[in-house]
Amino acid sequence: MLKKTALVYALSLTLAACGGERVTLAKPPVALLTCKDEPEAPSIPSMNEQAKRDALVFDYILSLRSAWGSCHAAVAGTRAWADSLND
Repeated sequence: MLKKTALVYALSLTLAACGGERVTLAKPPVALLTCKDEPEAPSIPSMNEQAKRDALVFDYILSLRSAWGSCHAAVAGTRAWADSLND
């Protein structure tokens, strides 16, 4: 029993000294850390068609802000994760 204990101890010291390179995580590409600029507003009807104009603008604003919010949240989360990685 003593021989087995001594052998296990000797092997554990030997194997611990053989530790290889540490695994490093790759940081995400810069493209995942930024959002594109907001696009320009689409052309809208004249003032004579106010109801249609209001509906188009309202839909555009909602979809634009929703897309930006989603992108902003994803980028913020990715950036926080990338910043937490050890250099």
